[in-house]
Amino acid sequence: MHTTSQTLLERLQQPDQPDAWTRFVNLYTPLLAMWARRQGLQEADAEDLAQEVLVKLVRVMPSYERGEGQSFRGWLSQISKNQCHDFRRRRATRALPGADGLSGVNDRELATDLDEIEYRRLLVDQAQKLIRPDFNETTWAAYTGVAVEGRSATEVATGLKMSVNAVYTARHRVLARLREELDGFLD
Repeated sequence: MHTTSQTLLERLQQPDQPDAWTRFVNLYTPLLAMWARRQGLQEADAEDLAQEVLVKLVRVMPSYERGEGQSFRGWLSQISKNQCHDFRRRRATRALPGADGLSGVNDRELATDLDEIEYRRLLVDQAQKLIRPDFNETTWAAYTGVAVEGRSATEVATGLKMSVNAVYTARHRVLARLREELDGFLD
């Protein structure tokens, strides 16, 4: 099982942490692209913007300090918003698209408008994909049966031919790993 002695955010602030950056990129690239699309960018531009944000983060993460009352998500959202503004300004010399190419552009619907539940769901979904290889089939089936599908521990235990206690233990192990993976990101 993959474990870390430090939180991912702390590891990102240290030099020479390629595993931490790979983990972060896998967690956050879909979110950054979604924020960019919500700011009115087309899919290809949204992917480019997500990459630009990640490149910027490599430079600024070593000096990141959470301000009082500030969340990592809010800080990252502001970086994304600023990068989008810069991205549009660089593209301003291009010919304007037709009127239908501007549909959906609404500067007021910025990344900070992303609903908390949606943000958490996206990160948890990505984290589950990342940690899935750390668990055997039975443990994962017990976890998903109870925690994801909402079935009773008794029903899951019967279906998997295991004890109810083993189902709870499996759920606990996966949830603990998820908490470890997302430490500092769900604030």
